[in-house]
Amino acid sequence: MGRDELEEFLRKKGAAELITEIGRGTATFKTLADAVSISPSTISARLSEGVRNDVYKVTHEPTEHGTEKRYGLTILGRRVYDWAENTEYERKVRELRRVRHERDTAFEQMIGQVTRDMEILKVVDDTGPQQDLSPEMPDGAFIVPKEPSKEELREVRNTRLEESLKPIEEIDSDTKTENNKDSSS
Repeated sequence: MGRDELEEFLRKKGAAELITEIGRGTATFKTLADAVSISPSTISARLSEGVRNDVYKVTHEPTEHGTEKRYGLTILGRRVYDWAENTEYERKVRELRRVRHERDTAFEQMIGQVTRDMEILKVVDDTGPQQDLSPEMPDGAFIVPKEPSKEELREVRNTRLEESLKPIEEIDSDTKTENNKDSSS
């Protein structure tokens, strides 16, 4: 494999990550899938390319259930892994995974909050428009108006009755005026 082909292979998504994982010791497909943040189809493609380009070697080891494919590094793969260790590439990959995990966690939290807020807005929309309400309600304020108590209703009724009362003088003058009209007719 020439230098250009190796560089092209290493620039492909997941190739360098797989080399650093396999460089720690032989690995199965499952352990690689658990360790790297790329899709299983990409892992499979990079492993096949790496075997074809003499970066990885495949061994078949017997297990209780048959044989197991294990991937290891060839001499070329070991040289790339040694370079990665010397440049702290592996540490940077771990840091990148940690940051991606934090990003994914924050994204999931944001999605949860947006979903919750959408449910709240749906409930508010179902109750009808609330345009005249301020966004922050003062203590003791309610979105749904409270039913007045019997005492409050009684006070309102009495106030109306009192407002409709006329002073006695007006009633006397109205009565005299009516009596004068009756006597003149």
